[in-house]
Amino acid sequence: MNNNKHWKIIDVILAALIGVIFGVLYFGFGLSWNAFVSLFTPLASFLSGHSLASSLSASLIAAQVTTAATTGLFMMAGPIAALILKKPGSAFLSNLIASVVEMVIGSAWGVLDIIWGIVQGAGIEAGFALTLYKKPRLGLWLSIVTGSIVSFVYHYFEKSYYKFDFAYVMILFLIWFLSILIFAGLMDLIIFKVLKKAKLVK
Repeated sequence: MNNNKHWKIIDVILAALIGVIFGVLYFGFGLSWNAFVSLFTPLASFLSGHSLASSLSASLIAAQVTTAATTGLFMMAGPIAALILKKPGSAFLSNLIASVVEMVIGSAWGVLDIIWGIVQGAGIEAGFALTLYKKPRLGLWLSIVTGSIVSFVYHYFEKSYYKFDFAYVMILFLIWFLSILIFAGLMDLIIFKVLKKAKLVK
């Protein structure tokens, strides 16, 4: 492994700082949960009247759609850390720290935040690992795919999605993927470019 892949104290501090900043943001996103649910209620009502999800209540669908649509918000720490640090494990570490900070501040989900931090962080890290950490931009796009698959598969079994209509589950996965693409992909890339233009990162 090249020397620039070795961790230094400054790298650990920066990874932790990114985690803390996004942990506070994650907590803020969590506080807006009810607002997000209200936002997606019309779509939930439509789906509950459709044969794909006719057996589910509108409130349950609204919660599931909201979870899918906001997942990307809670995965932003990992990709930005990997883009900035370009170190093995940076995506996983920053996302895990963010989840711990979110829980400590007082998240409604408690220890589940840490479990999700591990799952999401591992999914994101896998994308960058596939490039051997040599091509951060490619790693970012791959992390969207790996992060989507790993986190959704975990959620699929956690919430027993196998009991639902396959087409309905695929709709949820599409929303899930688009959320990660927009927030943990495109938005993180924009943030990185702004920081790079300001010469705050390399």
